[in-house]
Amino acid sequence: MGRKHDCWGIEVGADAIKAIRLVRHGSEVELADHDLLPFKHILTTPDINVNEAIQVNLDLFMQRHDVRKSQVWISVPGHTAFARFATLPPVEPKKIPDIVRYEAVQQIPFPIDQVEWDYQTFLQEDSPDVKVGIFAMGRERLESYLNNYRAVGLNIDGVTLSPIAMLNAMMYDLGQSGAEETLLVDVGASSTDVVIASGGSVWLRTLPIGGNDFTEALVKAFKLSFPKAEKLKREAATSKYARQIFQAMRPVFADLVQEMQRSLGYYQSIDRDAQLNKIIGVGSTFRLPGLQKFLKQQLRMDVQRLDKLQRLEPDDKRASEFADQTLNMATAYGLALQGLGLAYVSPNLLPAYVIRRRLWRAKQPWFAAAAALVVVATGWNAATLLGAKGTFDESELLAVGRVVKEAGSLRSQWDELLTADDTREPIEKLRRLLDYRTVWPLLLEDIASAAKAMSPQPETLGADYQQLGKIPRDERRRVYISQISANYVVGPVQSKDAAWTENPWTEGVQAPSFVINIKGTMPHKEGVSLFSETFIKWLRENAERADRPYRILLKGTRNPVLEFAKIGESSRRSSSGSSRRADSGALDLALRNLTRPSFGSTGGTGRLGVGTGGSTTVEQVLPSRPLQDESTANDWRFEIEWTVELLPPEQARQSELRVDPGVEPGVEQIPEGKAAAPGISAGEGDPLRGVDREDRS
Repeated sequence: MGRKHDCWGIEVGADAIKAIRLVRHGSEVELADHDLLPFKHILTTPDINVNEAIQVNLDLFMQRHDVRKSQVWISVPGHTAFARFATLPPVEPKKIPDIVRYEAVQQIPFPIDQVEWDYQTFLQEDSPDVKVGIFAMGRERLESYLNNYRAVGLNIDGVTLSPIAMLNAMMYDLGQSGAEETLLVDVGASSTDVVIASGGSVWLRTLPIGGNDFTEALVKAFKLSFPKAEKLKREAATSKYARQIFQAMRPVFADLVQEMQRSLGYYQSIDRDAQLNKIIGVGSTFRLPGLQKFLKQQLRMDVQRLDKLQRLEPDDKRASEFADQTLNMATAYGLALQGLGLAYVSPNLLPAYVIRRRLWRAKQPWFAAAAALVVVATGWNAATLLGAKGTFDESELLAVGRVVKEAGSLRSQWDELLTADDTREPIEKLRRLLDYRTVWPLLLEDIASAAKAMSPQPETLGADYQQLGKIPRDERRRVYISQISANYVVGPVQSKDAAWTENPWTEGVQAPSFVINIKGTMPHKEGVSLFSETFIKWLRENAERADRPYRILLKGTRNPVLEFAKIGESSRRSSSGSSRRADSGALDLALRNLTRPSFGSTGGTGRLGVGTGGSTTVEQVLPSRPLQDESTANDWRFEIEWTVELLPPEQARQSELRVDPGVEPGVEQIPEGKAAAPGISAGEGDPLRGVDREDRS
């Protein structure tokens, strides 16, 4: 059977090489062969020669199987490639490639000539918009993957992303209706791929947690070497110490659930109609005891493990062997399906020069036949020319010359049109001037909302100091902001909260960010706990929202508080024993030394004459300060810092569409039928209400 209907799908994982060979019969496929070749040591083991280990197993695979008559498709890990999804305006189909290329130049954070990229369009019957997925990988990194296959003489016909291959496998095996609205999760060695297909489009994200994190947890808990901890993890299901092993890995379970919850929350913010209620898990890490149950309890979703393929039946001799390997075969299954033309999403990142070389080699026999025909045709044409030479009319030659000259003129005009300046670029630059214009108004609104989460008493928000004085100072639930500063950062952020693990802009480079620093005071006696349970909690719960052009980076349980201490611990005390601020003391000294000419008096300094023969001190003229007798020694001073990471321009513009710029800052725009965001009341005005400096003068 020809290569067109016969394909091997090969995935090089961290623990083994997994391969499936499928043969196509119409719309159905037959499992012709499969293999799983484990590595002697897992590829993430320290000090191992990864390329050598891969080539040894690939050479063993070539010895076991004849692949000369089959296509070969391979995958690259999701975290090493780039995937972005965008919505195009309604256009004619013939213009889509040009628009997609323009979009790719904007979205891919590398020069377009340094990457291999492909795209896939998604059309919806009920919408005129065209959604497009753009997939890319650095050319240098891709070449390093292909070199391992070249070293053993294995020709490659296609390259795609591992999460895309997993999606193709599930869409074929379960059917589109069964796989849509389902969370597909592949827990690999160093990362976890999360894929969702919904409404005719695809969304995917790679999480920075994998099987190695569970192994490292066992290394720390039981003081084992990495290979021994890996073996203990694999045997956890049958070990008599399964409970202790699970307890050691429980923090990693919690981190995985938190990252999945973050991803689900973000996806549901961009697709509010999605109804996700099922998870299908693949990868050997899903064999860990308790993982399936833990995910089900924490995410409140039905969690299933891929233990059987519905549309693929192995022969009876190897049925039990294939059943044990099914959990690891989803990616290889999807690769073989794409090679046979049965994929739901079909990007191919194989370099163009490889494809051209392959086509040239395949057509060489035809070139030889064509050359022979050319020789025969040349002889025939020469004989015909000699026969027609006697009847040649020179006037016809002049007519041909005129046509050629006119064609040359038209060609010159066409070249001028092609080289004319493209007006789209300056238009795009002008449009970009408005990017991120809402960052600061919205950031101040967030700070105000975080302060209002403390539920300050109404008396603390007004100017009636008599009513305010009735509330004991150490029971006033209010925060006073004295300073807000920001440091713009491009590149690795040096703040304490710079461990944002997923980068939506570029691979390995921190996105543009602001490090926000806030200083202030609060009088409440339970300042530390109250501040954490309200202000900090609000920032964590509202870190990422669809109507914000940024995300607040407060990962896990990391504390953004740099300082929280009593004011009296470092302040000076006055002679009366009450603590005062340095600026108040300076004001008193200035008032005491103030000299002015008297009014109604002819001499003296430091006195103001009032009436006839009388004088009044400056202190008597100025009004008394409200609450001046209250001590601030037991107030809390604080300093907090967090990072605000800017979203890519395309996402930032989408967030601006959810806020009406014609309404004053602080008034959240709530679409009809939607509730207000947590911590912000609809219809309120001043974004800094409740966070002004405390008036102590």
